[in-house]
Amino acid sequence: MKILIIIFIAMDLLTIPIIKKRGQAKNSWDNLVEAVIQVESRGNDSAVGDNGKAVGCLQIHPIVVREVNRLVSKHYTLDDRYSRAKSIEMFNIISEEYDCCEEYTFMQYAEIVARRWNGGPKGDKKTATLEYWEKVKKELK
Repeated sequence: MKILIIIFIAMDLLTIPIIKKRGQAKNSWDNLVEAVIQVESRGNDSAVGDNGKAVGCLQIHPIVVREVNRLVSKHYTLDDRYSRAKSIEMFNIISEEYDCCEEYTFMQYAEIVARRWNGGPKGDKKTATLEYWEKVKKELK
């Protein structure tokens, strides 16, 4: 029984996004991920968009898979974009790269994450991503 508890605790610790380390509840992060999923695909794990380039619940492009594979030793495939669990893992890996915001509130950090997810590494600086953030924010409420 103790071994099972330790395994579950270890598994939970491996999935904690950086935002939890900043004192935010895991539930807040999960709500953000779910809000982005709703905006990207309305929760459809098989969604295909951007002329076939973006797929899955988080509408992941091949360049994101390549970037994630560059960042971690695990090898994700393009087909992994259709897996909700693997898509969320990739979202978390990319989001953890945003080492910018120690002093920010959860909502400030969430805005940066969402706008960069939509507009790339400098997406939070682009006015084109403001409408996307408003959609995500609406889903968070």
